[in-house]
Amino acid sequence: MTLLPQEFISESITPLGSSFDSSSMARGEPGLPGVFIWRGKEYRVKTMIEAKKTLRSCRNGSGEHYINKHYYAFETESGEVMTVYRKRSGSKKDSWVLLTIERNKKMNTPVKTAVLVSGGGTNLQALIDYQKEHIDCPYTIDLVVSSTKDAFALERAKKSYIKTEVCSPYSVMGSEKAQSADRDAKRQAVSNAVMELCKQEQIEVIVLAGFLTVLSGALVHEYSGRIINLHPALLPKFGGVGMWGHHVHEAVLASGENESGCTVHLVDEGCDTGEILLQKKVAVLEGDTPETLYARIAPHEHDAMIEGLLLLSGRIRGV
Repeated sequence: MTLLPQEFISESITPLGSSFDSSSMARGEPGLPGVFIWRGKEYRVKTMIEAKKTLRSCRNGSGEHYINKHYYAFETESGEVMTVYRKRSGSKKDSWVLLTIERNKKMNTPVKTAVLVSGGGTNLQALIDYQKEHIDCPYTIDLVVSSTKDAFALERAKKSYIKTEVCSPYSVMGSEKAQSADRDAKRQAVSNAVMELCKQEQIEVIVLAGFLTVLSGALVHEYSGRIINLHPALLPKFGGVGMWGHHVHEAVLASGENESGCTVHLVDEGCDTGEILLQKKVAVLEGDTPETLYARIAPHEHDAMIEGLLLLSGRIRGV
């Protein structure tokens, strides 16, 4: 485990009452809380490293000494090394304080992410904006790949100084070969080109944000469990071949469903068949058209895309 330099914190933590070390308390010691909250996040003690206490002189000048603070150094289940103490004042105001922290370098290194696009890139923009607005964002967008050279998403990426590439059958196979190739050959060629770009940039996660080419072959295996896709319906309904864009919304309306929405899921060898990570739902209203239904789903897609990438980043970093 590689740790970042020790940080001085000196902030209160909130112990969870049922988690105290009862054996220490039986000896008259405060008993380190096994679970506590700091800055809104829950931490759990994994391994004790050191326990010590400091003394203070009696205030009446008797020369006697009393326990002032109990210090505990430990490793958390999420990989940090922390030092906490409880200052003993003899009153109910005794509190626990996080004194120092050494963060797990791997867990605090943002996950390098590639976003694959084909159109306007509004979901890409939502991810870019979140990254800019949150100093502790657990991901960085290091590569944007488009299936078309005129996608406006490429302009969004360039404005944020993100590396861009175009991977279409024509750009990776050449016009003549692409014209005569079948669908599977085109998908394989694009997938191989995307995988090569991702390896060059040391990409850890791939986000499909409207990418119109279905990925296949070695890329899906190489990044198994690390590719997420946004689908504009509530899977497993209205997924599979041909279910993209307005076709999905048309199918939802034709079926008489009373709700729709969007799904973020892991990508596997099937089409829209991977593990569902999260869904956002909206009502289907009387008189809806594919356009009006999409207009209500779109804002939720942005939130779902961000939440999905945060969730997957957390899985990868073990938090």
